[in-house]
Amino acid sequence: MPLHLYNTLTRQKELFEPNTPNHVDLYMCGPTVYDDAHLGHARCYVAWDVLIRAMRYMGYTVNNARNLTDVDDKILNRARENNVPFGKWAKRYTQRFHEDMAALNVAPPTHEPKATEHIEDIINGCQVLIDNGHAYATDAGNVYYRTSAKADYGKLSKKPLDDLKTGARVEGETDKESPLDFALWKATPSDDTDSWAAPFGGSGKGRPGWHMECSAMNHRLFKGQLDIHTGGADLTFPHHENEIAQSEAWSGCQPYAKYWLHNGFVTVDNDKMSKSLGNFATIRDLLQKYNADTLRHFLLTHHYRMPVDFTPEALDGAANRVEKIHRSLKKAADALELVPDVLAEFDALAHNSNDPTVVQFVAALNDDINTPRALAAMDEAIQHLNTTLQTNGNNPAIVRDAFWPVWTCYTVLGYTTAGIFSGDTLPTSLKQPLQLLATQLGITPKKTIEAMLQAIIEHRSTAKANKDWATSDNIRSSLASQGVTLEDSKDGTTWSYKAPATMVTG
Repeated sequence: MPLHLYNTLTRQKELFEPNTPNHVDLYMCGPTVYDDAHLGHARCYVAWDVLIRAMRYMGYTVNNARNLTDVDDKILNRARENNVPFGKWAKRYTQRFHEDMAALNVAPPTHEPKATEHIEDIINGCQVLIDNGHAYATDAGNVYYRTSAKADYGKLSKKPLDDLKTGARVEGETDKESPLDFALWKATPSDDTDSWAAPFGGSGKGRPGWHMECSAMNHRLFKGQLDIHTGGADLTFPHHENEIAQSEAWSGCQPYAKYWLHNGFVTVDNDKMSKSLGNFATIRDLLQKYNADTLRHFLLTHHYRMPVDFTPEALDGAANRVEKIHRSLKKAADALELVPDVLAEFDALAHNSNDPTVVQFVAALNDDINTPRALAAMDEAIQHLNTTLQTNGNNPAIVRDAFWPVWTCYTVLGYTTAGIFSGDTLPTSLKQPLQLLATQLGITPKKTIEAMLQAIIEHRSTAKANKDWATSDNIRSSLASQGVTLEDSKDGTTWSYKAPATMVTG
């Protein structure tokens, strides 16, 4: 099944056909960097991270941009309240946004343009639109887009004209020809230090309109028609509607983007999570309690176009599920004596997979990036891996065949390797006593300490299955004397490590 995506512009699911075969030009609306990002922002960027990972897995080259709005009334107000230059304030929250995205394992974009780096492009675009009759400058030095010049204005949001007029009203814009007209450039007083010179009259100074920033960045980076434009559902109108109008009038490309994708909200008691409502939880605060994979899993359990209701119970459920996924992958990694830099070979193998669960997984992604179905396919692969570890845990070739389909799903969905290789670690001082115990039990020594411990645990599981309680108890007590505690459950045996008080570790 080839890739199909739901296009907001046409309100239907369509076969994805990029302008250039196997190449995708994609633009996503980025943050306004005035404060820390919250879970609603994470929903957006995790959704598009999975989209991009999926397309790259399918063989597309993806050239993507995620902009930064680093000049805006919110930024200016916060900076002034804190007596900090607005550029310094924006830089601070840009860095914090980057830290949040890295923590969530959201891959960096190909391009990350900033509004302040494209002022000249914005001014040039305003002038082009004035010259071709799609915009006008007022005596005050403001520049507005003339929506009456665009016969199909409103084609993205498809709202009645009266609704568009209501949604478009902005306090203070009293010099417009029509309520639907929107600002491309906002004039400022001549003594305003946080503005730029412009040839539009008035004081001769001003700042860019929000919508025009994205058009100017796209015009510079991509030149022609975009394949995909993404953003939150709240951006459909007015932001994306206005972006379409000005970009098509500027570039002559129609449609400005072939496919428009919008993600649903994170909600709290059925209200959109937002800073204006005060019902938000920041990414960095949530990461104090939950790991990144838990947040990602919570978001991916819902299709990207659907709302996700935020509750502690839902996050706790995601945490429990992720813990089991990590446990299965860690057992397999130990059995295969894997370390992070060895895992690349599994990605290469995955591209030629006929494994039934991988086929189901790819089919789910091809169906408008249906992550709930993709997770169901990964669950099937994990169940097979767990069965394989129980029955053939000492046979690396068989474990390998069961491991890489899981790893394919896991990495394409953007989960982290930290979830497998972090946590309890064993000191090098344990290598010799574990080797001695393994030799006494007739186990072939392994390359890593963790793999050796896992082999000993598997040997104990076999002893328990054979009701050889003496061997089972001996292994438990021998490991306990070295600081390794075993815990048995219906899902298998897990271990934790705490150095004994008398043990000196390096």
